[in-house]
Amino acid sequence: MPLKNRLLLASLLILLVSLLAIWFAPFAVSHSLRLWIWWKAREQKLTVKIDQIDAPFLRPVVVRGFRMTSAPDAAFHIDVSAAQATVNLNLKAILMRLGGRAIRTLSVEGLHAQLRRNYATGTTLTESGWATLQKLLPDSLNLGPFDLRVEDGPTVILLRSVSLSASQIEAGRFSADEVTIASPWFRQTFSQLRGATNWQETRLTLGGLSLTRGLDVQSLTSDFSHLGNQRVGLEFDADAFGGKIRASISNEWRSRRSNWNVVGSATDISLAQTSEALGFTDRVGGLVRACKFTFRGNPRNPMRATAWLWTELTGLTWRERAADVIMLGAALYNRQIELQQLYVKQNTNQFTLSGEASFPTNSSDWLRPDFRGDISASIGNLGDFASLFGADPGDFAGEIAIDGTMNARDRKIGGHLAVNGAALKIFKTSIDTLSAKLNLKATEIEVERVELKRQSDFAHAQGTVDTVTDHHYAGTLSAALANIADYAQALPASWRDALREGAITLDWSGNGNANSHSGAFHINGRGIRVTLPNELAPFDAQLDGAYSPGNLFFRQLHLANEHASLTGFATVAFKYLQLQALAFNLNGKPTLRGNFFLPLSVWKIFQGSSLLDALDAEQKLDLDLGVEPTDLAELSAALTGNAAMSGTFGARLSIFGGLDALQGWSEMHLRDFAVANDPARLSSDAQTRFVSGMMTTKAGFLFRASDPISLDLSSQIYLGQERSRAALEPISANIDFPAIFLVQLPRYLSHDFFRDGILSGKMSISETLRHPKISGDLQLINGKLTGTPLDATAASGRLVFNGKTASLDFANINTRDVDLSVRGEIDFSDLEAVAIEVSGIQPIVDLTPRTEMDCIAGINLMSAPQTEVAFPMIDRLDFSGSAFRSDWTVTLRENINGRSFGALDKSDATRTFQFCRGAQPDEEMLVLGCEPRPHFSPIVRPQKPAKHR
Repeated sequence: MPLKNRLLLASLLILLVSLLAIWFAPFAVSHSLRLWIWWKAREQKLTVKIDQIDAPFLRPVVVRGFRMTSAPDAAFHIDVSAAQATVNLNLKAILMRLGGRAIRTLSVEGLHAQLRRNYATGTTLTESGWATLQKLLPDSLNLGPFDLRVEDGPTVILLRSVSLSASQIEAGRFSADEVTIASPWFRQTFSQLRGATNWQETRLTLGGLSLTRGLDVQSLTSDFSHLGNQRVGLEFDADAFGGKIRASISNEWRSRRSNWNVVGSATDISLAQTSEALGFTDRVGGLVRACKFTFRGNPRNPMRATAWLWTELTGLTWRERAADVIMLGAALYNRQIELQQLYVKQNTNQFTLSGEASFPTNSSDWLRPDFRGDISASIGNLGDFASLFGADPGDFAGEIAIDGTMNARDRKIGGHLAVNGAALKIFKTSIDTLSAKLNLKATEIEVERVELKRQSDFAHAQGTVDTVTDHHYAGTLSAALANIADYAQALPASWRDALREGAITLDWSGNGNANSHSGAFHINGRGIRVTLPNELAPFDAQLDGAYSPGNLFFRQLHLANEHASLTGFATVAFKYLQLQALAFNLNGKPTLRGNFFLPLSVWKIFQGSSLLDALDAEQKLDLDLGVEPTDLAELSAALTGNAAMSGTFGARLSIFGGLDALQGWSEMHLRDFAVANDPARLSSDAQTRFVSGMMTTKAGFLFRASDPISLDLSSQIYLGQERSRAALEPISANIDFPAIFLVQLPRYLSHDFFRDGILSGKMSISETLRHPKISGDLQLINGKLTGTPLDATAASGRLVFNGKTASLDFANINTRDVDLSVRGEIDFSDLEAVAIEVSGIQPIVDLTPRTEMDCIAGINLMSAPQTEVAFPMIDRLDFSGSAFRSDWTVTLRENINGRSFGALDKSDATRTFQFCRGAQPDEEMLVLGCEPRPHFSPIVRPQKPAKHR
């Protein structure tokens, strides 16, 4: 074939191949790119979905509907989606494997990304994945408004509407509508951020960012040059609140453990501007004059990290706290922490602490740490120094000096500590001098001496504490206080209010360990004045006792004043309380004699147990007490100095046996009992017999101007293991009160509720306490009231008991504005589920707001408004609950039926409310409306015309 034809054929073939390449290039590029993305994502256990890839010839590739998610077991949850990404590929570098970038330009629209640490055992990207990611870094980048959310445990970083453009040849732009950082210790939001970008090689720099007033980022540079080797770097330079902050941070995660390198410094940072910018509610003042910090290692394993810190604060103020200078220097290296110096200067106060310690390598080494420390302090004003730690500076004052050193190795401690103070005030308690010396030995801490003096008062203590085995201790204490009131602020709050004054001397010696204590004490008090809750007359006390595990024994118990004395022996054990040879004399006359043994745990009562729960059912009770007829006015004057009551009282009791089978008898006689400023008097006689737990009581009560009240009661008493059976045991009781004039009741019973009225009735109770049968009646006549829960001013009614039910024949309740008359039924066949139905004789409407209520505090009666608005009519109120608890409810049976207050519809409705426990006056109330009380205008008689002569 001629050469000319061959050239023509070759040209045609080249042209055909070119045309075919141009024709198939978009298809080949798009499918090759989809296959490559799928393959690389599969290697990294990622799932990628792409709706469409357009690859026009010699034009950028357009990827639409991109979505990438991580596997469920991945260490990080990744979710990235983009509406559209435009990619200008460098095909020459890709096909010929040249060293240039694979992507010339990248533009993304509609980007949303979420990154969350799962703390799972899975891995992140592999080494090849990070290398591929570095190769995909473009020459220029343009990210349209996108959102990013990063979570690491409780810390969340949220970026909204962020735009970023960067190029190798020109400056780019950065903007963000909102950047939020939230963590347990810090929360801040920065809005409308604007800045410039610079993209050089693999370093992206953001500059000119103004985060908030006083905080401007001059430059923030991210280094991705070693991204393929799983390391990134970050450097920033910021003008912060009058000073400068510079830091360099890098993170390498090639190995299983992440390795961080942090170097930072700060100078002249205003704490006042910082606290204001961060929104602290408490203003902080002062200056971070200098601070340097380095860290290398894994923050999750600080024991193997290396760190160093030096900082100096000047003029620090916070609330009432203030310090001139605080300097802190510390280093961490090879499981060793060294406190180079902690120095605090505050006016004339100076405090210095230094030392070093080793972190244990295993859990058992925590019991034998190695450390060394030196402490030195010269405190010229203890109040100012105590305020640094949050104490009230008015509670402390004086001068104190501290000097000491301590070291420990292999559970052996050595060193000493000496404390000396003068003109001190500690917790508002004045102390003239304080001297203490402690010696730290190989196996124990020796308190060589502790001495406190205040005028003639003193306290001396010494002892030892074992630091090796069971922490055994032994020591002695002697103290003499001329007036305990001078030290009230140092006492527990409960003692502070009860113990008013008195001179006390104390001698104590004791020993023990963490689980066992024993010792002896002698307390001698003179002129002691206490409030329990009424103030007692001054008395002298002598207490001589000893204590051991579970037992406190008073071998001498003597309390006396010039008119009365109490002596005896007392034992307070874990399961019982015993008083022996108990004797009380009033003005030299024997008044009370006896012994008693009560299987009661005082410790359980102090821990919040009830009296019955504190009883020990395994032990027996033994009470033998006699009270001679005593003039109560004489007794009150002897104990309190005031005749707060009058009358005579005498009693005798002898009760013994198991708590479920008591035996014995008792009798009590009270004549003309009255309290101060109350003329009402009460007389009473009662006799009780116990036979195998069966109690039979006959009692009578007499109030002035009233008929006698009689009570006959027979019931089985269970206080021990059979206590749950008590409510189901047979009971028999008869109560008769023909006429009680309520205005004559003592105030301690009536609380001034009654201004007039007569209460009468007679009841007979049988069967069991849980399921009683009651017959009889109860009637209130002409009751005049004040200060009652319903604000009632008058009441009367009659209740008739019919066995398991009772009928409320009528009840009239009058308030200032309304008159309410009701009737009802009570079902008490089971006192755990009492049901009371009450219906009004006159109309009652529901005025309670139709809002959600957790509970109600009570019931208010109001005059129903005379308007055209209709309110639900109440046909019946149902109360239900237990007679032994306060969890009662009330249900309103409403019927809107077109009665006198109008009608909305003909439907029935119910509303149920729970009564609040311990209700407060400002809580929600159930409001019921009644017809208003009629008011009659006075009749005005016409005047007679004057007669004229």
